[in-house]
Amino acid sequence: MNTDIRTIPKAELHVHIEGTVTPSTARAIAQRNGIEINPDIFTDDGNSYRWNGFIDLVTRVYQEMAHCLRTSSDYELIMYDYLCRCAAEGAIYVEPSGYPGQCLVSGIDYKEMIDGMVRGIDRARADTGIEARFTMTFERHRPGVEAERDADLILSYPHPYIVGLDIAGGEREEDLGAFESVYKRVLKDFGRPLGVRAHVGENIGPVNVWDALNRLPIDRIGHGVRSIEDPALIVELKKRGITLEVCPTSNILAISNYSDYKSHPLRKLYDAGVSICLNSDDPGLFGNSIGMEYRIAKDEFGFTNSELLGLTRNAIRASFAEPSLKESLLGKTGTKKTD
Repeated sequence: MNTDIRTIPKAELHVHIEGTVTPSTARAIAQRNGIEINPDIFTDDGNSYRWNGFIDLVTRVYQEMAHCLRTSSDYELIMYDYLCRCAAEGAIYVEPSGYPGQCLVSGIDYKEMIDGMVRGIDRARADTGIEARFTMTFERHRPGVEAERDADLILSYPHPYIVGLDIAGGEREEDLGAFESVYKRVLKDFGRPLGVRAHVGENIGPVNVWDALNRLPIDRIGHGVRSIEDPALIVELKKRGITLEVCPTSNILAISNYSDYKSHPLRKLYDAGVSICLNSDDPGLFGNSIGMEYRIAKDEFGFTNSELLGLTRNAIRASFAEPSLKESLLGKTGTKKTD
């Protein structure tokens, strides 16, 4: 990463905490916990993950890696490790996603998982100055009783660092109806306001973005890149001031419509006046980083350094952080306006 890119303050709103774990960290945690990881998920040199298509990566490989996370200390480590990596690339704020459902995979107590992530954030702030908050996420493959159980967990421990609510997983057309009631229950009973977002408009087109906007009090859209296919939706997103969390490298791996950066609509969305920000999604799995996504935006899409700084400001304004923190972060980008 060039020095001029490294010195641009960066902010990231779309990254899954388990998806930040590198192969070396996964093996170290597994050894510490006395767990054997299937070696088939790693390349022969051990430096990367090996997968057969995107779905294989985010299901089999992801779950095989994540099941080694068994303790509060494990979550402290992966949060601290990722935030320090981001800070080294000039990031000033990160808002990762956590999953209550991961407690079933890992056998970890929900409160211990949260407390581990909190300690990781506090340590990274002390050591690097980076700030972070996080969201909690429903999973599309766990509707009904399982989603209600996730809602119960989220409501059981409303830690102040939890600032938003999300849903992720493989999209199906207009599939948010099964989660609308649990979303609204958590928002009603959490005890303080939470930001609201949904992973939509990635593999399914604009219909799912419309569905999210019509069902939930959406503040941000995870991905949302296929919104570009519907001019009326672009107008609506601009009208509501909704930010799209765009993940170019992840989108190319995941979406058949985009085979390379040339076909990706990042620049078109920006030129259409939609608020967007840059994100890595699952950098431990993909081998990318938030700094790399900024470099890609410059090298592949022609963003200037001034425009990249504007994307950082978009992210900070769209973040679910408390107003005082937003104000402080914006000051690091050369502005103090939070509106």
